[in-house]
Amino acid sequence: MSSSKQTGSPLANGQILRIPGVDRNVALHEQLYRYAEDLEQSIERCGLLEARNQELRDTCAWLEESRRELDEMVRRSRNIHLITDMNGRVLYCNPAAAVIAPPLRLAGNNFAEWVMPESLDNIKLICDDALADKRQGNAEWELHLRHASDEGSPLIAAGRAFLLNRNGEAHSLHWVLRNITFLRETEFDSQIAEMVFRGAAEGILITDLNGEIMAVNPAFCQITGYSANEAIGKNPNFLSSGIQDAAFYADLWESLRVNGFWQGELYNRKKSGEMYPEWLSINAVRSSQGQVLSYVAMFSDVSRLLRAESQVSYLAHFDSLTGLANRHLFDDRLNQSVAQSKRSNTPFTLIFIDLDKFKAINDTHGHPMGDRVLQEAARRLRASFREIDTVARFGGDEFVVITPGLSGEQDINQVCTKVIAALTEPIELDGQSLEIGCSMGCAQYPQAGHDEITLLGNADRAMYRAKAAGGNSAFIHQSDTEN
Repeated sequence: MSSSKQTGSPLANGQILRIPGVDRNVALHEQLYRYAEDLEQSIERCGLLEARNQELRDTCAWLEESRRELDEMVRRSRNIHLITDMNGRVLYCNPAAAVIAPPLRLAGNNFAEWVMPESLDNIKLICDDALADKRQGNAEWELHLRHASDEGSPLIAAGRAFLLNRNGEAHSLHWVLRNITFLRETEFDSQIAEMVFRGAAEGILITDLNGEIMAVNPAFCQITGYSANEAIGKNPNFLSSGIQDAAFYADLWESLRVNGFWQGELYNRKKSGEMYPEWLSINAVRSSQGQVLSYVAMFSDVSRLLRAESQVSYLAHFDSLTGLANRHLFDDRLNQSVAQSKRSNTPFTLIFIDLDKFKAINDTHGHPMGDRVLQEAARRLRASFREIDTVARFGGDEFVVITPGLSGEQDINQVCTKVIAALTEPIELDGQSLEIGCSMGCAQYPQAGHDEITLLGNADRAMYRAKAAGGNSAFIHQSDTEN
């Protein structure tokens, strides 16, 4: 009997149990088992590939979304973004680049064509940094760019560039230009403001909203005598003279609150204690939203100006030699006297005075001595009349007096006698005794005329009658028959 192949299963002790007649079935079973294992592994690998594929699709979607977001950020950016090829030809520009020129004018042109000559060296430095791939510092270089319109100041930008590679080779440059024109102009304005602040002849002080001094300029220190350290931190009222009351300052602050400015004249006191007049202007400094940030006060010491104005006014109205009213002031006072007398129906008298013997003194002793005689005569005339009377010098040795309320021959003669007595008293000068006198002509309003010219003419004619009578006398105009 032929024998058949046996197979079996391993036992616990390592021996194999042989089962006759099952070799073929076992072999098939093992083959199927291996196929099942391979199929399971294939399915597992397919699952992994599907997961990886989904991950790649998600990544691509995320990259696409990121690209769109980046493009939108560049499009909306206030900075100028340009992409140029390696030769500088503009391939892309964002809307912000329109500040240089419309995109259609930029595209295809070389970026260097828009750069001012003084900035061409900086263009090369930016390109060198980009090619060296200096991503750590990302230094910015200032560029001056011209506008398409060629009008106005150049655009000032802080620029840098990044190298863009494709397939491992340099492909293009991404330029980022930050518009700093306003910043540079602001810096320039600040420098000018600083120069003005420090160089101004007017005193300047800056306070906060509570009135505390934050800064003063050198002119402030020169005018007030206080150093910056002594003034900063204090309220400007430490300069107050006490002349302006609380109501004055209340009005000042109300004007600042309502109008944002105030100006006017006031008196302050220096560190030395000297009081001085100043012309003060205060302005509120506001933010772009209109909020008051601080106050700037500018002032000038106008004491010299007031003295000069006073001197000019004095010279315009008073005789420089005698200090009496001059012809200009006299004419004004005479017009006022006539107008007032017409309204109130009250009289006044115009007195014309001419010195006797003065010409001889002037010719004999010289003009300087003659001027001193005129000054003494003017002093005596002023002392002979009332405060309300106007004593004026017409010129030479002629004087004229307006005497409100004076009328009647008796009262007029009494005044004239007093004046003649005063002027005939000897004048002692440099050990010499000089004698003068006077001739006086009087014209009463309204008897001698209803207007200035008539009154003055009649007084002058009456004076000449007194001089013709020998001097040291007075005549009163009586009627038109004397003309």
